[in-house]
Amino acid sequence: MSSAIEQTVKALVEFEAQLDLAKAELFEAGKKAAKEAADWSEAAKASAVSRAQEIASQKVAVAREEAQAEADRIKKKGDADLKAFENSIAKNRGKAAELVAARLLGESS
Repeated sequence: MSSAIEQTVKALVEFEAQLDLAKAELFEAGKKAAKEAADWSEAAKASAVSRAQEIASQKVAVAREEAQAEADRIKKKGDADLKAFENSIAKNRGKAAELVAARLLGESS
């Protein structure tokens, strides 16, 4: 009978050792899975940030082009308005000089 008890105790000790080994392997597998998940997460984050920066750069480039085109249109309109104003001044310069001279001479118009 003691031999059967010894064999049972020995089997239980061996089972406990195998159970401890399985727990250790499970713990290591969990750590490895957590590390792989963290690595994947970092890679996904870097990829998302890179893509977002690329999209933002494209949108900034488009906005810059549109702003430059609008600035060019505004400049052309300003140049045209300035030219029209200068032409108006040139056309009315003689008349203005005549009116000033008439006023200085006491004539009324």
